[in-house]
Amino acid sequence: MSPALEVPPPASTAPSDEASCSAEAAPAGFIGGVLLEQTVNGALHLAQPLLIARLAGGSLATAAFFSAFDTAVHMGGSLAAGGPADRFGARRLLIGATILRGASLALIPLLWMRGGLTLGAAMAAYTLDALARGLSDTAVHALPLELAGRDGAALDRINARYELAFDIGAAAGPLLLGAALLRGAGLFVHAVVAAGFLPAALVFALMPRRARPAALTPRAQRPGGASGGARRGLRAIADDRVLRTAALGAAALNLYPLRKLLSAFFAQGVLALPAAAGWIGAAFGVGGACGALLYARRGGSGARWIAAGGIGALALALGWIPGTLSPMLAAAFLFALGNVGARLALTRRMQERTPAGLIGGVTAGARFAANGVSVLAKALVGAAFAFGGGPRAAFAAVGAGLGALALAQFALAGRWFGTGQSQ
Repeated sequence: MSPALEVPPPASTAPSDEASCSAEAAPAGFIGGVLLEQTVNGALHLAQPLLIARLAGGSLATAAFFSAFDTAVHMGGSLAAGGPADRFGARRLLIGATILRGASLALIPLLWMRGGLTLGAAMAAYTLDALARGLSDTAVHALPLELAGRDGAALDRINARYELAFDIGAAAGPLLLGAALLRGAGLFVHAVVAAGFLPAALVFALMPRRARPAALTPRAQRPGGASGGARRGLRAIADDRVLRTAALGAAALNLYPLRKLLSAFFAQGVLALPAAAGWIGAAFGVGGACGALLYARRGGSGARWIAAGGIGALALALGWIPGTLSPMLAAAFLFALGNVGARLALTRRMQERTPAGLIGGVTAGARFAANGVSVLAKALVGAAFAFGGGPRAAFAAVGAGLGALALAQFALAGRWFGTGQSQ
């Protein structure tokens, strides 16, 4: 048995009264806020590359490279959030970050109405949003541990409901965007996206305060400065082989953010129909929702979920080849279905190994690694489209990369099977 994949002791299945109360009282507010936020976020993820490409004179490469830079800023924000999450709690950090996202994105429609929306101004607004999104990223992934503690069944329920709400929003947002773009309502889309974060923040604020258990770092052990918690979290990940393997495995699967680029670029570059980006984005969302539902029914943290993620990546690697909408819709659905289940399985393993006093720090470190993979993937997509061979040549290069990732996932699934975690 590989020491990096040793099976950890079973988590306690008897949560305390406080954790049980938290796990029952808070998820409705948490999931409701996630659903609202992700609906507008799903529209944003497709509207952003389309707007940047338009302001850059139709350059898809510029949109891809900016998306990589945007995710790099998000990556830094997710790491910096470790200390504040442990000091103030994930719920408070999530509320503040969500409000900041709405305020930064409101600059887009305001400048548009005044006739001052330039490429630089749009990039500045999206960069501020990326920083806030990084803070929110760590907070929203730390909150389930604050709610459920180490209760594996409760973690599965909250994680699966979170992913379900996330992907329902990821499907609804692009559909609304596609309908609006067909009507030519670009300004309206960006105004609604900015305003949509405010009700999400309100729902998070109305979550019961008692839902945040005593999982915060004790005052005497609180990190000094915003980066202190992240440093301690990264050290904890490095010292625990099981935690490190789960965190790196989940990071390697973090290609889901590519859905916005692949949807927009396939719709515009191959189909020459920008509104189709909404339908492809919705297929990613529906597939992810189905993956969350399947995981909620079966649970577990084993090799079958990881192998399913590999099958999904292989489908996406091949789905662009016919150059028509239907195969790409099917490929997007299959990719999201397998990818979400695999990430949920690895996330549970990681959460079960997270020290109670380092929820924010460990989550920040794990999200930093995951976002680093996303930055690299988006940069490679940008390079593929900047090479000059045309959209089909660029998709061929992206497909080759996805195929290599699928093989890596099959190899990881085989090693994980050897630990006995096959379910």
